[in-house]
Amino acid sequence: MTRFKCLTVLGMLNGSVALTAAQVPATQLINAEVPSSAVTEAAIIPAGVPLHIKVIQTAHLHIGTPISGTLTDPIYVKDRLVLPVGSTVVGEVAAYTPIAKIEHEQALLNGDFTPLHAPVVDFTSVHLAGSDTVVPINTIGLERATQLVRFVKTPKKSRLQKIVDGVKTRVHDGYESVVGPDKKDRALKLVYAQLPYHPQRIWAGTQFVADLGAPVTVMLPKEPPVKESEVASLNGLTVEARLIDSIDSKTAKKGDAVTALSTAPVFDKEHRLILPEGTELDGLVSASKPARSFGRNGQLRFAIRGVKEQKRPKGRAVERVYGTLTGADGSASQNITVDSEGNVKANPDGNRFVAPLLLAMTAAAGEHQDSDGGGGPGVGSTTVASNGFGIVARVIALTVTSANIATGFGAYAFAQSVYFRFLTRGHEVTFAKDTQVEVALTTR
Repeated sequence: MTRFKCLTVLGMLNGSVALTAAQVPATQLINAEVPSSAVTEAAIIPAGVPLHIKVIQTAHLHIGTPISGTLTDPIYVKDRLVLPVGSTVVGEVAAYTPIAKIEHEQALLNGDFTPLHAPVVDFTSVHLAGSDTVVPINTIGLERATQLVRFVKTPKKSRLQKIVDGVKTRVHDGYESVVGPDKKDRALKLVYAQLPYHPQRIWAGTQFVADLGAPVTVMLPKEPPVKESEVASLNGLTVEARLIDSIDSKTAKKGDAVTALSTAPVFDKEHRLILPEGTELDGLVSASKPARSFGRNGQLRFAIRGVKEQKRPKGRAVERVYGTLTGADGSASQNITVDSEGNVKANPDGNRFVAPLLLAMTAAAGEHQDSDGGGGPGVGSTTVASNGFGIVARVIALTVTSANIATGFGAYAFAQSVYFRFLTRGHEVTFAKDTQVEVALTTR
């Protein structure tokens, strides 16, 4: 009798045995929920495949702290779904590293002297959504905040309309921070942002990309082979893929090679396989422009020039395939957009004009006199005007009760906003390794 069966029998006898992932051998753990009479087949996820994970509960940034999240993107092997979206992933904080230098400098300028770090999480198991199967994994997860940006044709707007839209966005964000979900976390973030030193958290909603350090075998119910599609052309297909190497507008040159692997199979209307997961897409950088001074952001464009099919279905002719980028994962700080030609551009901050304008108005508030008896600056205008350097500025302004002090801090915040939005070098377009992209294929 195997160890798993022995423990199960003992548990049934006295009700006191509880098995954990650490107590059950990996092969038994994977097969535990598959009836012995069922016919199964192994699906092997290769090492290096990235798991995209979103944290579901806020945790302290300490080594050993348990972390739980869910998969935000499915994992396929050829034509089979192996790890579905929503599967629970658990692990713990294994280490932490310093944040990027520019982010640390901006934090210091805002009065935050905390030695900020980025977490490194070792995710150790996946609980498959819709089943009781738990799969052991070996990963190193790094924080990466991105969202998929697709090409959407929008009407051009005047600068005034952009300012109005920016004000509406700030009002909406303020409202959501008070009444929306996770408002406790947002309130705590706001408090921490005002403090010169504060604890660090891994907030709910934080995204991680965790590359598998070793192949993972998952036993699935055996299914008949998927039929190959008889479609004669790849024209008009949209392929989801991930970049094999990083690429950015600062270093990329026209003609540089770009390689991507499809992350999901492509089927026809009858669910016959056209392209399996893992299909290689080969391309070239067609245009690149680095970020420049005075807030001018970078631009980047690459195009697919070939699809390397491991096995060409019978009846499909050899054809020249082209691919245009229609969507890409980008960080919120880059504020990227994708145009109709696949050109990716990092755009200026949406509050580029609104934020400095509001800061200038609050700085001027310190010059107004409130009716506080002696005609000096009131608490209200002093607090509003000292809108820079966090709570330190507010405490000093209220303690000194000087309009000049409050206005000075407000002017500092205004100058900092103008510098980072208009004078410093703009943002580069950066696609890290494993960035998710969408490519529309055409033949011509």
